[in-house]
Amino acid sequence: MLRKLDVRWFYGLGLLFLLTHVACFIFDFYYLSALPLIPIFLYILVHHTDKVILFLAFATPLSIPFKDIGAGIGLSLPTEPLIVLLFFGVVFKLISGKVFEVRILKNPVILIALGTMAWLFMTTVTSTHPLVSFKYSLSYTWYILVFLLLLTHFFKSEKAMMLFVWLFSIATVILTLYTLKNHAAESFTRLYAYTAMRPFIPDHGMYAAAISFALPPMLVIGVFGRKMKVSWFWTAVALSISLVIALGVVFSFTRASWLSLVVAFGVFALLIAKVKFKTVITVGVSLLAVFLLFQSLIFSELARNKQDSDDDIGSHLQSFSNVSTDPSNLERLNRWSCVYRMFMDKPITGFGPGTYTYEYGPYQLPHEMSIISTHAGDLGNVHSEYLRPFAESGLIGGLLWIALVLATMHQGFHAYYVSNNTRIKGLVLGALLGLVTYFIHGFLNNYSEFDKIAVPMWGFIAIIIASKTYHLESNDSLKNT
Repeated sequence: MLRKLDVRWFYGLGLLFLLTHVACFIFDFYYLSALPLIPIFLYILVHHTDKVILFLAFATPLSIPFKDIGAGIGLSLPTEPLIVLLFFGVVFKLISGKVFEVRILKNPVILIALGTMAWLFMTTVTSTHPLVSFKYSLSYTWYILVFLLLLTHFFKSEKAMMLFVWLFSIATVILTLYTLKNHAAESFTRLYAYTAMRPFIPDHGMYAAAISFALPPMLVIGVFGRKMKVSWFWTAVALSISLVIALGVVFSFTRASWLSLVVAFGVFALLIAKVKFKTVITVGVSLLAVFLLFQSLIFSELARNKQDSDDDIGSHLQSFSNVSTDPSNLERLNRWSCVYRMFMDKPITGFGPGTYTYEYGPYQLPHEMSIISTHAGDLGNVHSEYLRPFAESGLIGGLLWIALVLATMHQGFHAYYVSNNTRIKGLVLGALLGLVTYFIHGFLNNYSEFDKIAVPMWGFIAIIIASKTYHLESNDSLKNT
């Protein structure tokens, strides 16, 4: 009887599915035909969450952002709906009493990220645009829960870490080849470099920052693949991918990314030389002190450079230090000056997460504005990941971002030095150098609220935390550090 009943249900549901599809096409309700797929998708989401996350690693570079799908809401498809569903899944597990391992939650980087999340919601209450701030804080929260906490848990497996890196990098090289193909059709001119990556990414700065994440891990596998027990074939593939992405960064005409790769190479040299992170911080603080002490003289020297942005890569590179005539550089100085004045007005709570674009206009001074400035102050953002939180979340928000960067770098250095596993050592090295590219890029741009940057950034941080938490603590070498 049960078998007969099962057969009846099978044919009955099949007939209902067929009739529903016919009705949908007759009445032009095409999207309703996808409804039967929802239970299948929910099953995969619940029982194969790791595969959904790996799909997101591949889909992120190739996702397409839509600026306004209605009610002023932007959305990146197919990634953001999946991220939101995973977020609610994690929240449900937390409510039901299932929590992450204590040793994960005790990690300094995660504590700082959770502290930042709490502070963002606190400053949302005092925000000048509460709805904008709530949206920003909520998006930050789902990236933390899904791509930091959940990924750190999944990265107990070396295989999962390697798959994440490979899938993200393969999608990235597809994006790079698409962009280079479009750019080549216009003879690699600088102006077309700003739009050649559309519709996947809106501008060249974000594109260069996004693809730069994949370059270090692929280069590490390409050079040290055999030591990491990677086959000759995949070592060659990694090296080929890294060369294509390097070409993509060069022809992006993004000076911040060029600088970030130079610094990443410098950090690699420090790691090879086994320089302690404390020494790096000491030197960095000393250089900052020298800059602040002689900033007037330094800016006076920089003012002599009149080289503007150019199609010639050499000339374009020289324009990096032009703070007298280059519109892009002048506009950054204008935006940064606005941050200072906004911070002085609201040093404790700031104007609210995500509100800089709406508030900086009145803080512009006529003599600091460039030819691309707008009096309404409605064009672009802060152009600095480090300064933005000071204007939007006050002193605590700014210090929390700096603390996150420093804590991540410290753990990356530590994990690389103490690892006895060459595979883990290579993954940590690639992830750390990938993060360096954005941490340096972040001095001149800010894109961390977008999935193109947030997914690899938090994913690579999760690799470092997971390596330290799950793959190093049993090593004897760790006990002696």
